[in-house]
Amino acid sequence: MTKTLQDLIDESIFISTEYQARLAELTQGAGWDVDFSAPAFTLQTEPPVTLTPYLLGTESASRGTWIWSWQELGHFPAEVVSAAVQAREAGERLGVDELSTDELPVAEGLARRLTLAAKAVTGVYAHYPAGAGGGVTAWLLLDGPEFELPELTVERMMRVIAEALTTDTAVDHNLAVDSYAKLRGAHVEWDTEATCVVTVRDGAQRFWFDDHQISGVEPAEPAVGPEILADLAADARARAATLREDRAAAEATAARQEAEPRQAAAPEETPVPAELPQEQPEPLEVPEFVGTEHAQERPEPIEEPVEEPREAEEPVAAHADAADLPFDQEPSGRDVRPGRVSTTVVPGPEPVRPGPEEAPEPAAAQHREPVAEPEAEREVVAGPGVPGSATAEPVVEGEETAEEEQGERKKGFFSRFFGL
Repeated sequence: MTKTLQDLIDESIFISTEYQARLAELTQGAGWDVDFSAPAFTLQTEPPVTLTPYLLGTESASRGTWIWSWQELGHFPAEVVSAAVQAREAGERLGVDELSTDELPVAEGLARRLTLAAKAVTGVYAHYPAGAGGGVTAWLLLDGPEFELPELTVERMMRVIAEALTTDTAVDHNLAVDSYAKLRGAHVEWDTEATCVVTVRDGAQRFWFDDHQISGVEPAEPAVGPEILADLAADARARAATLREDRAAAEATAARQEAEPRQAAAPEETPVPAELPQEQPEPLEVPEFVGTEHAQERPEPIEEPVEEPREAEEPVAAHADAADLPFDQEPSGRDVRPGRVSTTVVPGPEPVRPGPEEAPEPAAAQHREPVAEPEAEREVVAGPGVPGSATAEPVVEGEETAEEEQGERKKGFFSRFFGL
């Protein structure tokens, strides 16, 4: 079976609107922090709320392209890119090229349309566009038990549908209504292509359609009883569980594909001595900064005192604008203060190269303290918020691997991914 990008958008638009409303209830103007290495998206509410973020891709105004986060695996943990990999696999299976093409020319509303389509195939229905500086917006999905929705009622259903239709995103309203009813465990009965009855817990509504557009709605007699609705709710939960299993499989695929090139690049000769400690990269926290930190040589301990570490900048928490409705709107052009984001990129293999033969040093020189090796080069990408809906935007960073060839590839990817 094949589908189009618009088919997937129509399937997700109503439930997406409902989840965006729930996200607004959770945030209530609070600040937030994001740590992709956890991964965790934390709302600074009382008590704090922690959600799971999934990075789909970035949209760069300067470069004029959208890049999926799975374009080159290894820059983020497998869980963070698992929803994007799941969308890619669904795109290949359904023939939706936009979901399986690594880089696409930017068009008006494209990033939001790709995000809505990804919701239909991942079962993760809340999103926000996060500014990464330099005219780059990273689009993320959010998930967590806090998004559990109450049982659907007639009033709630009609409010959600009415709000979603104000965006003019849905094209096939027949498909949108049918999909929403099934995802929410409601019963939908089609008399003809022009009319259907949707039954929920406290009543029913008849929808009239004209050329696949809703032309009228009126109360109707429920078509089924509570027992059937309970079975349909169980079916909806089973579909959601299947999508979660698909995402877990996509995460395993991302981890496996990321590990394969690292294993192939590992040197076969001169293994690293076991007594040498293997340093693990630590997450960075960069509030408002865009740029690249380069390695600096450390002075010899005997000749110069150890340089005191610089105080870290105080992170700036993001604040959502309570007046900004979080429904499926295009992000506004207003500036929003950034939140704090940290992430650790899995390092590549450490290259071991035999050093050149050296003449023996004089005896006096043999007692000198060894000079510390320079720190590995680290590329940092972060920035203040630009577009956003009801949330503020994070900054994003990634760490270079030690191997030169892989480091060049990662630097090139970050330059494209974040529009540097």
